[in-house]
Amino acid sequence: MKIIKIGGIGKVSYRVAAYCRVSTGKDAQQESFETQKSYYTKLIASRSSWEMAEIYADEGRSGTGVEHRPRFMQMMTDAKSGRIDIILVKSISRFARNAADCQNYTRELKSYGVEVRFEREGISNMDPSADFIFSMLAVVAQEESHSISENVRWRYKKDFEKGIYHMGNNRLLGYDMGEDGKLTPNQDAWIIRKMFEGYAAGMNLKEICDALDTAGAKRLRSDNPFIPITVWRILRNEKYVGDLRLQKEAPTDYLTKKPLENAEYTTYLVENEHEGIVSREIWNIVQERIRAAERDRAAGLCRNKTKTHYFYGIVYCAECGSPMIRRSYTNQNKTKYKAWNCRGRQKQKNGCRNPAIREDDLIAEIVSALSSRGVEIYGEYEETITANVRRVDVSTEEIRITFNDGEDAADV
Repeated sequence: MKIIKIGGIGKVSYRVAAYCRVSTGKDAQQESFETQKSYYTKLIASRSSWEMAEIYADEGRSGTGVEHRPRFMQMMTDAKSGRIDIILVKSISRFARNAADCQNYTRELKSYGVEVRFEREGISNMDPSADFIFSMLAVVAQEESHSISENVRWRYKKDFEKGIYHMGNNRLLGYDMGEDGKLTPNQDAWIIRKMFEGYAAGMNLKEICDALDTAGAKRLRSDNPFIPITVWRILRNEKYVGDLRLQKEAPTDYLTKKPLENAEYTTYLVENEHEGIVSREIWNIVQERIRAAERDRAAGLCRNKTKTHYFYGIVYCAECGSPMIRRSYTNQNKTKYKAWNCRGRQKQKNGCRNPAIREDDLIAEIVSALSSRGVEIYGEYEETITANVRRVDVSTEEIRITFNDGEDAADV
């Protein structure tokens, strides 16, 4: 509040702000949004003792968490700085739907000497009895938000059971959505095919990204080159084979917007729902390779984005089952050499005491086993070993080699 002197007479003037919010950007709510702003602008201008502080407006923001409403937070900062005397709000539900937040922020504003007037409920945070009334109304508003959340969840469940879905902003690389709601491959479908075919052929994610960049492939929402994580997500998306998986994740909490822990939900798979960009055969090859990569990670085997040594994923510790990793060592003569060590022991996770084995010795044992089977040895051994050996288990007592045909070599 400030006092303006006019002809020697003091006139009280209140700096009045208004806060308005709509939760979506849909046309109907956009109209309501503009109406709210226009209404408060005219209302404040119509009062001789009021002067406009500012209209604070958050568009398309949920009322359940103020941290996602930047204009609300700016209003709180300005109030604390003494720039506002009164805040006008249409209703409690426009201010916040979280009872705790609503009450905490109105109390904080009161401590700054700022009055908050809720027009629909006809209360002010400065009223003596307002705290009790406000608490009750805020809880009702929170329950309303909970009820809306449950209704929306129920509607989605029924839609999913019928195969009805809504694809966000209707944009998916390689597809257009027609008026009938069906996905149809578009001019970018070649980018998707190149990803899947490259991965099925054994390319790693970085190599696929480089190939796409060379071919001039463009991302959907960016001119930047493709990155491995983007390709990885696309390779796992069932829409590209023509299927549709609905309710992939647990429903979210209506307040925190985070997935509900231990929530029961049903995932629906609609096969051949629309035209696929990649064949079922290519899809299956890619998914099997993805599962193999996930098994490797679960076992602690992390491959580099570039070329890794051909023993990775083949050589394992027979004592604890962990993959063996390649390490550099130096002997007493200062000569460096490569050896394979149990990852469990290296990371000191499982107490395994299996010692390392020199790479030269390991190769010699494998080559000897291959020769005894009549396999022709050529080159630097890599091609021969990868073509014939599935797994090698190493312990202090033995080296057991499993060949690609499933047979084991004699223990060496």
